[in-house]
This record gives sequence, structure tokens and C-alpha cells, in this order.
Amino acid sequence: MARPLVIVVALGVLAMACGPDHGSVHVRPIPTIERTTPLRGGGPARSTRIASYKIDARLDVTRHLITASQTLTWTNPGETAVTTLPFHLYLNAFKNESTLFMRSGRGELRGEPSSSGGWGYVQIDSVQIGGVELLPKLAYVGGDETVAELALAEPVPPGGTIEVAFKFTAQLPEVFARTGYKGEFHMVGQWFPKIGVRTGTPGAERWECEPFHVNSEFFADFGVYDVTLTVPSTYVVAATGVLTAATEAPGGTRMFTYRAEDVHDFAWMADPYMDVMSGEAKVEDGTVEVRVYYRPAQHAFARRHLDAGIGAIEKFSAAFLPYPWPLMTIIDPPLDAANGAGGMEYPTLVTTGGDTVFARPGLRLPEYVTVHEVGHNWFQGMLASNEVVEGWLDEGVNDWADGKVMNEMYGARSSGIDWMGWQAEVAALRRAVSTDPGSLPSPIASAARAFVDNRAYGEATYAKAARALGTLEQTVGPIKFAAAMKAYARAWAFKHPTGRDLIETLSRELGEDLTWFFGPVFQRVGGIELGIRTAACHVAHPARGIFGDGSARRTVTEAEAPDTGAFLCEVVITNTGVVHVPVDIDLEFADGSTQRVHWDDRGAGTWERFVIPRSSRLVEVWIDPENKLALASPVTHHHRIEGDGAAALRAAAWVGSLSQTLMQIVGP
Repeated sequence: MARPLVIVVALGVLAMACGPDHGSVHVRPIPTIERTTPLRGGGPARSTRIASYKIDARLDVTRHLITASQTLTWTNPGETAVTTLPFHLYLNAFKNESTLFMRSGRGELRGEPSSSGGWGYVQIDSVQIGGVELLPKLAYVGGDETVAELALAEPVPPGGTIEVAFKFTAQLPEVFARTGYKGEFHMVGQWFPKIGVRTGTPGAERWECEPFHVNSEFFADFGVYDVTLTVPSTYVVAATGVLTAATEAPGGTRMFTYRAEDVHDFAWMADPYMDVMSGEAKVEDGTVEVRVYYRPAQHAFARRHLDAGIGAIEKFSAAFLPYPWPLMTIIDPPLDAANGAGGMEYPTLVTTGGDTVFARPGLRLPEYVTVHEVGHNWFQGMLASNEVVEGWLDEGVNDWADGKVMNEMYGARSSGIDWMGWQAEVAALRRAVSTDPGSLPSPIASAARAFVDNRAYGEATYAKAARALGTLEQTVGPIKFAAAMKAYARAWAFKHPTGRDLIETLSRELGEDLTWFFGPVFQRVGGIELGIRTAACHVAHPARGIFGDGSARRTVTEAEAPDTGAFLCEVVITNTGVVHVPVDIDLEFADGSTQRVHWDDRGAGTWERFVIPRSSRLVEVWIDPENKLALASPVTHHHRIEGDGAAALRAAAWVGSLSQTLMQIVGP
């Protein structure tokens, strides 16, 4: 989910003050079914397809209520028998103020409060196996109604398959935290009973199915989804997968059937005012149709989202592996629903945002949100890591990749801003608005629920993790790192990679054990805390004083050892953080000459003294002059020296911080 700057979306509500005319509600032409397979080029399954769903759902647009039946086909992938099946009931997070989600977020997410009256829930009306009603055996567990567990009469053996039939009612909340309605707009996500995931070493598997916390996102197995949606014939529908059937139904409704293969979720949108525009992305083994659904008043932004979506598909495909599905759907929510529904990823369907009166062309917040969410179809859509316990493995990795993609699409100096003569890289903008990475109270590799608050979760999981990967990239070399990340993506696509899998893959591809980096960076609190402790020059001269003993003793005076006119310059660099990586230091002298020294402090201590003989005084010191260490705070990285340097070091600290920050944002 896009977090940085996304709160600016709220400003777009200002544009709604006069209430834009959406046009009249009318019966829409029945859409043409897709003449394509759910996977581009057909071919074999990409995943093991552990959990597949067949769902038949009807939306009551007046009550914002869904009534549905569902058949889950689940295969036990482990080496131990299963006696219970746990299910996520995510919508119960919005049932009342006492849920874990509402308590852990104090009723807010991304600065957006929940509605005081538009509550949501999911009610299981029936659950059957083999025609036997088992609803009395379904029990809430974990102290929260967002997880229910079904005890089985007979265990599911290793490799065995079971079918579970549900009937359920889903009351959508007023749009909040990724799902719900706003007026006649409906964004339907995490709306059906969803089985957990068996994880762990073979023979010692366990269920991963935790209650829904405000910092948590999602984790599920791949499968096939066949979903039929019944909605009024005046509504436009967009959903995960491809449309395989569209028929008229009684009561002025239509039935839309979608099929999605090798996905781990299904989301959909219904709205009577949406228009659609489309384009084509070209990837190495074919093409992908990209569609944007938008309200007419947001037409200009829809064009920007479409261009960004096409570019993202092409760049992510080239950098990692080709996008495997034939369609990418981008939903641009109405402005009054953007904070609640915008900036979220699902397989083959994402919601975007950033449509504000302030996002003029060249101010690329709308493009960035689209690139970020489309990128999640790689980092979590295909590489389905556990967002609940390792959120950084999709959000942070995706954030790092977003910066690369934005630079390729819009230019390295102008990927974030290119407006009225101002240019800035998107990664530099992110660093400028992020917390000092060393000040965060929890390690990056913390479970979502373990962070002190949502802000700490976001800063660590997104910004700090992305900065860490950027630092490692510059340390080992961008070309080598890009090849290693591509190898990771291709090795673990359509699986559930862990942080250990990423580390081991990168270590193998780069030819070195990277635990020296990942250990302190991801498992400890702190960052790179580089600083200049002292920087001064003294006039050089031969040694003076008393030398020798007895009759051989002699005194060398100033007259006998005069100043040579040269200088002996001494610089002491410190790193008081927990992360130690190689760093360059540039020295500039009064005669305009420069010298670069290098400190590789991995295991070498927390400080290093450089003694440099020169014919001219030292006047300036830059640590990390090329801004390679994105994980470092720039506060004491640049100082100009005058006199003995001590007073200047103190007085110039804030100036150095400001200049470094500005150079990171707008470039030299």
C-alpha cells in the first residue's frame, strides 16, 4: 500500500466542494467478454494452487450488503495431518470499536478516521463439508472476531484435498482501510472467508492466520478464483482476473463471471459513473492491456495513471520477470473515497490516488502511487511473502524498486518533480520526509503487530527498508545488485519467500555472505551514524625537542627545525551506529586540490584517523559525497574548516545538514 505523501490525497476533497456532475445513472452497454486466457499464453500453472475459490455474490447497492455462497477447495501441502481449518473474517475488523484493528489504530488509518456509523461485518450463515452443516463447530479464536476456526470430524491427510461450502453475508463499511462504500461507489476487498496458510518446516507445520491488526496486511495461498457478481445493470464492474461471461439477470441486474489463475486474492469495484480508458504495455513475451477506471471529472488524472501503469508494467517486467496475466486494472477512486479506498494492491487490480488540485503535471505523486501499487503485483502479487510478519519484504523491496522504475521512466534527476524549473528524484523526496532511520524504536524485521505505532511501522517497513537496500546496492555495485534481485524474483515467483530466502539468494548471486549487512540493518535498532569528530591541519616541520642520552643528548630547536611550509592534516571520522559499511570521504584543500580517502569499517571499529601530508590547508570535508549511503543520516556529513576547525565544526553542522538535504532533493 502506498504510504508516503498519500495523505495529500485528502487535499483533493477541496476540488469536490462544488459537487462535480457525475452525469446521469443509466443502463450501461453489456461488456464484451475477454477473448483471452487468465494467464498470458495459457500454459501450465505457475503456482501449486493450494486454495481455490468459487464464489457467487450479489450486491445490494442501497444497503451496501453482499449475500454470497462460496466453495473453497483446499489441499494440505504439508507432511502432517490437519484437524482444524482457520479462516480470516477481515470485515469483522470494522464491526465495532472493540476490535483489535480499531483499538490498535485508535479508529484511524493513514490519518483517516473510520465512520461513526458505517460499520461493517461478515456473518457466516452456513458452513458445510460433504453436505453436513457444521456452523455450530465454527468458533472465533485469538480473542478477535477476525479469525474463526472450524474443527474437522476427520483430519485432512498430507496431500489430501477438502471442500468447504459457505453461505455468508458481508456488510460493507463506509469506505475505510481499503474497503467499503462512499455514496454509490463500492470498493470490495477482503470480503470473503479466507483460509490461512500452513507454514514451517516439513513435518512441523503450523497455521499462519493471525487476527487483523491495523499494521497488518495480508498473506494467502495461490489458487484459482471463479467468481460471479450480480449487480444493477446501471453499474460498471471491474475485478481481479478476466471476464468470462456477462448476462442479463432478473430485476434489472447483470451477472458478471470472472476467472483468475495463480492469484492469492480477489477484489472488485462497482460504480454507476465510471468511465474506462485503456492502453497496451509491451513485455518481452507479449502484451498486457492496462485499463484505468475513473469518474469523468478525473479524466486528466486517469491519463497520467494509465501512462504510469503502462510504464510500470514494462519496467518491472524487464527488471524482474514478465507480468504473467493479460490485464492490469487500475481503479482511480472518487476524490471523497480516495483516502479510504486509494493506494492498495490486489492481484491484477490496484487502486491509485494522488488526484489533487495541487498535483500539477510534473508533480508526480499520482504517477508514483500508480507505480507503487502496480509494483506490488511483483512484490507480494507473485512473490507472496508474509506481510503480517515480514512487511518489509514486499513494501520495502517494492519501494526500492519503485525508485528505480520512476528514474527509468522520468529521468533520474526529475522522477519525483519536474515543475517550473524544480527537479527532484523520488527517492530523495522520500528521504527528505522520512524519519532519521537510526531513531526508529523497532528493527525493520519486526512483525507488524510489534511496532509501537503505525507511523513506526510505516517508516521502518517502507522507508528504512528501501534505504537499506539502496545502501547495499551502492556498496556491492548497482549492476551486480540488479542481476541478483532479478535472480531472486525468478527463483521465488509464485512461492512464499522469506527474508532468509532473499538474503541467501543475494549472498549466492553476489558471491559473499551478506549476514554482516542484514543482521544489524534488519534485526537491530539504529542505522549508520557517521560524523566528523575532528578536522584540522598543522604546519609541518621536522621533529623538535631533546633526542638521545648522555653525551649524545642534543636539542633540536625551532631554528634548527623550521616550518617547511607544508601541512599535516588530520581527520577523524566516526560511526556510532549499528550499521557499518564502506564509505568514501572527500577532502578539499585551500589550493583547490582534492583527495578521496576510503574507510571500510566493517569490523574495524567505530572511528578512523586519517593523516594526510599536503602543501595546502584542508578547508572542506564531505562524508559520502555521492550520497550512496541512503541509510545514513546526513546531519554531520559536510563541514567547512577554518582555523583549527573546532568552532567551525560545531557552527556549520546545521548548515551542512541543510545543504546535504537540499542537494539530495533537487540535485547538484
